[in-house]
Amino acid sequence: MQINARLDEEYADKLAYIQQQTNQSITDVIKSALELYYQQLQQEQKNALSMLKQTGFIGCGQADPDLSVNYKSILRDGLKAKYDYR
Repeated sequence: MQINARLDEEYADKLAYIQQQTNQSITDVIKSALELYYQQLQQEQKNALSMLKQTGFIGCGQADPDLSVNYKSILRDGLKAKYDYR
């Protein structure tokens, strides 16, 4: 693939500096930059939720389906049973 791009002076200077420091061609500098950006985007997609889903952690617990509504009475009953309260 051939790419034509217009760079303003700031980016042209940055590209020239990178070339000078690395002794790479423009093509190699662009490939390296694309690879780094690609890796960064791949890492961002591995957010906490997707990592939890991949490990199977989400959904591993068991509870009453109405726990969020009846949590107080469920907790009270559980504490009574555990500590033999009357």
